[in-house]
Amino acid sequence: MERQSALHRSHLEAHAQLKTFSGWQLPAWYSDPSSELEHVRSSAGISDMSYLSKLDVKGPAADFPPPARLWKLTPAHALVTSPLPIAFAASSSVTDATSIYSAILLAGPKSREVLQKLTTLNVRDEAMPEGAARQTRLAHVNATILRSNGFLILNTRDVAEYVWEALLHVGAHPFGMVAQQHWMGQS
Repeated sequence: MERQSALHRSHLEAHAQLKTFSGWQLPAWYSDPSSELEHVRSSAGISDMSYLSKLDVKGPAADFPPPARLWKLTPAHALVTSPLPIAFAASSSVTDATSIYSAILLAGPKSREVLQKLTTLNVRDEAMPEGAARQTRLAHVNATILRSNGFLILNTRDVAEYVWEALLHVGAHPFGMVAQQHWMGQS
Protein backbone atom coordinates (compact mmCIF):
# COMPACT_ATOMS: atom_id res chain seq x y z
CA MET A 1 0.00 0.00 0.00
CA GLU A 2 1.23 3.48 -0.84
CA ARG A 3 2.05 5.83 1.99
CA GLN A 4 0.62 9.34 2.10
CA SER A 5 2.39 12.36 3.49
CA ALA A 6 0.81 14.77 5.95
CA LEU A 7 0.47 17.13 2.96
CA HIS A 8 -1.68 14.72 0.93
CA ARG A 9 -4.87 16.73 1.37
CA SER A 10 -3.08 19.96 0.36
CA HIS A 11 -1.84 18.26 -2.81
CA LEU A 12 -5.36 17.06 -3.66
CA GLU A 13 -6.83 20.52 -3.06
CA ALA A 14 -4.19 21.98 -5.43
CA HIS A 15 -5.23 19.43 -8.10
CA ALA A 16 -1.77 17.87 -8.22
CA GLN A 17 -1.25 14.88 -10.50
CA LEU A 18 -0.32 12.16 -7.99
CA LYS A 19 2.03 9.27 -8.74
CA THR A 20 3.94 6.74 -6.65
CA PHE A 21 7.53 7.65 -5.71
CA SER A 22 9.53 5.47 -3.31
CA GLY A 23 6.29 3.87 -2.10
CA TRP A 24 4.66 7.25 -1.37
CA GLN A 25 1.76 8.85 -3.22
CA LEU A 26 3.17 12.30 -4.08
CA PRO A 27 2.56 15.05 -6.63
CA ALA A 28 4.31 14.37 -9.92
CA TRP A 29 3.35 17.93 -10.91
CA TYR A 30 0.82 20.64 -10.18
CA SER A 31 0.60 22.28 -13.58
CA ASP A 32 3.55 21.52 -15.85
CA PRO A 33 6.93 20.10 -14.72
CA SER A 34 8.91 22.38 -17.06
CA SER A 35 7.27 25.59 -15.84
CA GLU A 36 7.54 24.41 -12.22
CA LEU A 37 11.28 23.80 -12.63
CA GLU A 38 11.75 27.15 -14.35
CA HIS A 39 9.92 28.87 -11.48
CA VAL A 40 12.17 27.20 -8.89
CA ARG A 41 15.27 28.17 -10.87
CA SER A 42 14.17 31.83 -10.99
CA SER A 43 12.32 32.32 -7.70
CA ALA A 44 11.30 30.01 -4.82
CA GLY A 45 9.39 26.78 -4.71
CA ILE A 46 8.30 24.14 -2.22
CA SER A 47 8.12 20.41 -2.72
CA ASP A 48 7.09 17.49 -0.50
CA MET A 49 10.08 15.37 0.55
CA SER A 50 8.30 13.49 3.33
CA TYR A 51 9.36 10.24 1.63
CA LEU A 52 12.86 10.70 3.08
CA SER A 53 13.80 8.15 5.71
CA LYS A 54 14.52 9.95 8.98
CA LEU A 55 16.23 8.66 12.10
CA ASP A 56 16.54 10.52 15.39
CA VAL A 57 19.85 9.60 17.07
CA LYS A 58 20.64 10.36 20.72
CA GLY A 59 24.20 9.96 21.99
CA PRO A 60 27.20 9.26 19.79
CA ALA A 61 26.16 9.08 16.15
CA ALA A 62 26.99 5.90 14.31
CA ASP A 63 28.17 5.85 10.74
CA PHE A 64 25.47 5.33 8.15
CA PRO A 65 26.37 4.41 4.58
CA PRO A 66 25.59 6.77 1.68
CA PRO A 67 23.19 8.08 0.58
CA ALA A 68 22.31 8.58 4.27
CA ARG A 69 23.31 11.97 5.62
CA LEU A 70 24.04 12.85 9.26
CA TRP A 71 22.84 16.22 10.59
CA LYS A 72 24.32 17.26 13.97
CA LEU A 73 21.80 19.21 16.05
CA THR A 74 23.86 19.15 19.28
CA PRO A 75 26.96 17.17 20.28
CA ALA A 76 24.65 14.44 21.62
CA HIS A 77 21.72 14.64 19.17
CA ALA A 78 21.55 14.15 15.41
CA LEU A 79 19.18 13.37 12.58
CA VAL A 80 19.92 11.03 9.70
CA THR A 81 18.08 11.41 6.39
CA SER A 82 18.16 9.29 3.26
CA PRO A 83 16.13 8.92 0.08
CA LEU A 84 16.40 5.16 0.67
CA PRO A 85 15.39 3.07 3.69
CA ILE A 86 18.08 3.18 6.38
CA ALA A 87 19.24 -0.08 7.95
CA PHE A 88 19.83 0.41 11.67
CA ALA A 89 20.06 -1.64 14.82
CA ALA A 90 17.07 -1.04 17.06
CA SER A 91 18.09 0.61 20.33
CA SER A 92 16.93 3.17 22.84
CA SER A 93 19.19 5.77 21.20
CA VAL A 94 17.88 5.45 17.61
CA THR A 95 14.25 6.19 16.69
CA ASP A 96 12.73 5.88 13.23
CA ALA A 97 11.17 9.33 12.79
CA THR A 98 10.05 8.94 9.14
CA SER A 99 6.35 8.99 10.02
CA ILE A 100 6.77 11.65 12.70
CA TYR A 101 8.17 14.40 10.50
CA SER A 102 7.00 15.92 7.26
CA ALA A 103 9.78 17.28 5.06
CA ILE A 104 9.31 20.31 2.83
CA LEU A 105 12.03 21.39 0.43
CA LEU A 106 12.21 25.16 -0.02
CA ALA A 107 14.46 25.80 -3.02
CA GLY A 108 15.44 28.48 -5.51
CA PRO A 109 17.39 31.74 -5.51
CA LYS A 110 14.69 33.53 -3.50
CA SER A 111 14.22 30.73 -0.95
CA ARG A 112 16.25 32.56 1.70
CA GLU A 113 14.00 35.64 1.37
CA VAL A 114 10.87 33.49 1.67
CA LEU A 115 12.22 31.62 4.70
CA GLN A 116 13.34 34.80 6.46
CA LYS A 117 9.74 36.09 6.41
CA LEU A 118 8.72 33.22 8.71
CA THR A 119 11.61 32.95 11.18
CA THR A 120 14.03 35.05 13.20
CA LEU A 121 16.78 32.48 12.54
CA ASN A 122 19.68 33.96 10.59
CA VAL A 123 19.62 31.97 7.32
CA ARG A 124 22.36 33.89 5.49
CA ASP A 125 25.15 31.73 4.01
CA GLU A 126 27.69 32.65 6.68
CA ALA A 127 25.28 31.78 9.50
CA MET A 128 23.77 28.68 7.88
CA PRO A 129 26.14 27.20 5.31
CA GLU A 130 25.45 24.12 3.20
CA GLY A 131 25.24 21.10 5.54
CA ALA A 132 24.08 23.09 8.58
CA ALA A 133 21.18 21.98 10.78
CA ARG A 134 19.23 24.31 13.06
CA GLN A 135 16.23 23.99 15.34
CA THR A 136 14.03 27.07 15.47
CA ARG A 137 10.54 28.49 15.33
CA LEU A 138 9.04 28.87 11.87
CA ALA A 139 5.62 30.50 11.42
CA HIS A 140 5.16 30.16 15.21
CA VAL A 141 5.75 26.37 15.31
CA ASN A 142 8.84 24.27 16.03
CA ALA A 143 10.94 23.33 13.03
CA THR A 144 14.25 21.77 12.16
CA ILE A 145 15.87 23.31 9.11
CA LEU A 146 18.55 21.43 7.18
CA ARG A 147 20.57 23.28 4.53
CA SER A 148 20.91 21.10 1.44
CA ASN A 149 19.93 22.01 -2.14
CA GLY A 150 17.94 24.80 -0.52
CA PHE A 151 16.32 24.42 2.88
CA LEU A 152 14.75 21.17 4.05
CA ILE A 153 12.12 22.01 6.67
CA LEU A 154 11.08 19.26 9.08
CA ASN A 155 7.93 19.65 11.15
CA THR A 156 5.72 17.25 12.99
CA ARG A 157 2.87 15.93 10.85
CA ASP A 158 0.21 17.83 12.79
CA VAL A 159 1.52 21.22 11.58
CA ALA A 160 2.72 20.24 8.10
CA GLU A 161 -0.25 21.72 6.22
CA TYR A 162 -0.03 24.92 8.25
CA VAL A 163 3.68 25.36 7.38
CA TRP A 164 3.02 24.50 3.70
CA GLU A 165 0.29 27.18 3.55
CA ALA A 166 2.50 29.72 5.35
CA LEU A 167 5.27 29.16 2.78
CA LEU A 168 2.80 29.58 -0.07
CA HIS A 169 1.47 32.75 1.54
CA VAL A 170 4.92 34.40 1.63
CA GLY A 171 5.78 33.65 -1.99
CA ALA A 172 6.80 30.05 -2.57
CA HIS A 173 5.13 28.04 -5.36
CA PRO A 174 4.60 24.26 -5.26
CA PHE A 175 6.55 21.95 -7.53
CA GLY A 176 6.17 18.22 -7.95
CA MET A 177 8.51 15.25 -7.97
CA VAL A 178 9.42 15.53 -11.67
CA ALA A 179 10.78 19.05 -11.18
CA GLN A 180 12.20 18.08 -7.76
CA GLN A 181 14.28 15.27 -9.28
CA HIS A 182 15.69 17.68 -11.86
CA TRP A 183 16.41 20.28 -9.17
CA MET A 184 18.16 17.78 -6.92
CA GLY A 185 20.19 16.45 -9.85
CA GLN A 186 21.46 19.89 -10.87
CA SER A 187 22.20 21.36 -7.44
